[in-house]
Amino acid sequence: MNTLKILRNQIDKIDDSIVSLLAKRMELVKNVGQLKKQNKLKVLDLKRWQEIIKSKKGYIKKIWKIIHEESLKIEKTL
Repeated sequence: MNTLKILRNQIDKIDDSIVSLLAKRMELVKNVGQLKKQNKLKVLDLKRWQEIIKSKKGYIKKIWKIIHEESLKIEKTL
């Protein structure tokens, strides 16, 4: 049981890091969105998105799609 607790603690630390990095990413998304708005650019850069998603596989692709959808939502509110 002690090993299980240790492993779960390690997972919790990684999860905290992921959440922190996602929060930082979304702050950058706000900056990108503001620049796009100032320069009258579309929120979705389809070519860039296709290049990014092409390199992702399996569950990472699914996660990336969710992150991207949330990023677009943020940019559209600016």
